Amino acid sequence: MSVLPNFTLSAAAVKKAVLLPDHAFFVRVMPVAPGTPPDGIPSQVEMALEGLSPFAIPQLCYGYFFPPGAGRVLVYAAYRRRFTVADAEQWTDADAVLPAFAACLGLAPVKPLALLVTGADFVTALGWDGRDVVPAVVQTRAVAIDAPPEERAAVQAELAAQLKAFPPPAEVAAPTATTSRIGDGDLRFTIGTLTARFESAQLDALDVRDKTELAARRRDRARDSYLWRAFLGCAAAIALAAVLQLGIEGGRLWLRSRALQTASQAAAVQEIETKHNLANRIEELFTRRLLPLEMITLVGEKLPGSNIQFLRTVTKGLYVLEIEGQTNATTDVFKYQAALKDLPACEHVELGQTTDRGGVTRFILTVTFKPAAVRPAAPPS
Repeated sequence: MSVLPNFTLSAAAVKKAVLLPDHAFFVRVMPVAPGTPPDGIPSQVEMALEGLSPFAIPQLCYGYFFPPGAGRVLVYAAYRRRFTVADAEQWTDADAVLPAFAACLGLAPVKPLALLVTGADFVTALGWDGRDVVPAVVQTRAVAIDAPPEERAAVQAELAAQLKAFPPPAEVAAPTATTSRIGDGDLRFTIGTLTARFESAQLDALDVRDKTELAARRRDRARDSYLWRAFLGCAAAIALAAVLQLGIEGGRLWLRSRALQTASQAAAVQEIETKHNLANRIEELFTRRLLPLEMITLVGEKLPGSNIQFLRTVTKGLYVLEIEGQTNATTDVFKYQAALKDLPACEHVELGQTTDRGGVTRFILTVTFKPAAVRPAAPPS
């Protein structure tokens, strides 16, 4: 049994489809009950083949064409022994194995169309009535490769007569190869000026190889697709990790150069800080001075009567005065603290340790003045 040559645009880039001679198959177009789910079609196809063929299903190479929503199903089958071992060896790495006329089924015209498809040793007539994407008529005849032109013309005329109900048929050469590239999600064939296209989900139904074998191939494809995606994910993760590692190393080099630069400038920075601190100290000595009497005068103005006596006053820095005093009325301490808080010159007043012995309360108040509030007293005129 001869197999149509599979010419390819680029063996490494184009998908491979093995197209078998049409005359090796018998073809039937059968109606399908409305609402039949796609998963119920395979069992109906096998039941129909059991009634049409004298051979058991395992002895047949068969396929079918049923797009979702179609009102017809096209079934084709051939006796498995019509194909040699050499033929089957070509099927191993093919993306699809189907009769040549089946490549035209992907045209799916929306208006009536008729084709006469001519191959090396066959002629096939296909007619679409425009009511369904599945052709209403498919007839094929064998023609010897070396048949004279008049014999081939007679066969074509006979088949054209089968297409009287359709528009005048267009004569096209049978496709010999796909136009799909590796990685495409579909399979395409060029038929004359038209392009037939099949989704990947349709190819298992069209393929004439053993269905169990195809199911295994489908699982292998799913596994390979998963592994390929996992590989791409790992490769992307490794690339990202490499970029991050390069970024980290670059950051380390930058930090190391900055550390070296900082170390080289440490002595100069220290010298600048020392000069700055010295200048600030000199400025303080010239522009600021401790004014304890003025601070005592400010806090003395808020004494509540004569019940509070100062025992000791100590300055802490330029603007902090610590007062140690006593009173025989404990409430005066809190009144005095509140009065100092209301003093505009005071920034903060804190009551420290208090002790009460023999009716005398001793206390410590820490008063923080605002820097601009304490001014030297004006000299007498």
